[in-house]
Amino acid sequence: MWFSIEKNTKVPMFRQVFEAFRGAILCGRLQSGHKLPSTRELAAELQVSRNVILEAYELLLAEGYITGRHGAGSYVAEGTYLLGYKPDISGQLKASVVPDNEIENGEDVISFRTGLPAVDLFPMKLWGSILQKVCADASTAQLGYGDSSGDPKLRSILADHLWRTRGVIAKPEQIIVTNGAVQALDLIVRGLLTAGDEVVVEEPSNVDLKIILSSTGAVLQQVPVDDLGLMTDRLPAKSSPKCIYVTPSHQFPLGGIMPIQRRIELVEYARRRDSYILEDDYDSEFRYDGAPVYSLQSLCTDRVIYIGTFSKVMFPSLRIGFMVVPEPLVQECKRLKRLTDYQTPSLDQLALARFMQEGHLNAHILRMKKLYRKRRELLIDALNKHVDEPFRICGRSAGLHLVVEFDSQLASNLNDIWREQGVIAMVISEKRLLLGYGHLSGEQIDEGIRRIGLSIKHSVGVF
Repeated sequence: MWFSIEKNTKVPMFRQVFEAFRGAILCGRLQSGHKLPSTRELAAELQVSRNVILEAYELLLAEGYITGRHGAGSYVAEGTYLLGYKPDISGQLKASVVPDNEIENGEDVISFRTGLPAVDLFPMKLWGSILQKVCADASTAQLGYGDSSGDPKLRSILADHLWRTRGVIAKPEQIIVTNGAVQALDLIVRGLLTAGDEVVVEEPSNVDLKIILSSTGAVLQQVPVDDLGLMTDRLPAKSSPKCIYVTPSHQFPLGGIMPIQRRIELVEYARRRDSYILEDDYDSEFRYDGAPVYSLQSLCTDRVIYIGTFSKVMFPSLRIGFMVVPEPLVQECKRLKRLTDYQTPSLDQLALARFMQEGHLNAHILRMKKLYRKRRELLIDALNKHVDEPFRICGRSAGLHLVVEFDSQLASNLNDIWREQGVIAMVISEKRLLLGYGHLSGEQIDEGIRRIGLSIKHSVGVF
């Protein structure tokens, strides 16, 4: 035969036989009328049980690839040739799903990817215990379809939490629970924007964010940022943008905190232009030189849409985010949420509500602030030790990443060089390097920066 059987694989042997014949028939290698070997003959040749061949033939017969003639064997059926079909037996037998982050999780790979918390230090046993209790206590109503806006108890707890920690002013009815901050942003975009609408975005900012904002055909107006965030004096004077996207509490990626003077200028601009402000508050719980700053929403509840997530303070796979929207937008956002996926999983919401109500979230955030502050200091120490080129750290002491700005230009192929050396980092401009550190140990930080420092030493000035 033209194929063999892999016995040490997760693909059943009968499935391997079936796939081999199926591919050969579809591509015309075995043409209609061709007689297949007898089950005994093929089993002996492949050194497998006859039952394996019988099961494969039965499946081929059931799907119409072959016909059986009583006492005369099995034959390839008519009409089974597919023009252009190219079988790949080896790929079928060894097929597997490669995770997007496989390279980052490889052995000896140090990834300075942004936005990753120290998930290994999250109190997972406590979380599991709460989930178990929630499952045991859940009513039949809570196991059915719930409010598309989110569990009422969670929204009430969230409203109180956001008021105490960020000064957000909102009724629980204005909060819509989403599957992460990305869904919140997507719902807002679909509810507000149409083709041709203008949208102001920070520059630089998150690339994926720009893709989402422009997905409706909206036109992006990029306004530069400096050490204090969005430069409000550079807002387009002759435009009336439908919305303005900002990260005022910790600008991504440069890390600036927008001062009150610029916040007031931005609010007044939005009011004059009848624009909505999208405030993305992605990781500002972790500020290391004081308490978290108040939200922009606290200044203007009728113009600001506040977006948050639990991915950074807990763990990314939880997939619970939220948005606080002005009352005129509540029904439309709720409608879009219902049409998108109806609701965020109820049991996870109930567990989160209990986790917050019992004080575990605040306790975890306090523990993580101490840890991330230490890791930030270790990262800066490693940069001073291993990087010879002059640099400065951009932004305030907050969040889970920092930006290193060099005096000289960096090589454009540094990302490729680092991958070869087992390091993942991102050059975001000709002089700036973006480094996430929340998920890395002290040893990983030091070794990763050592590798980066060696590469930069040989590449500066050849951007």
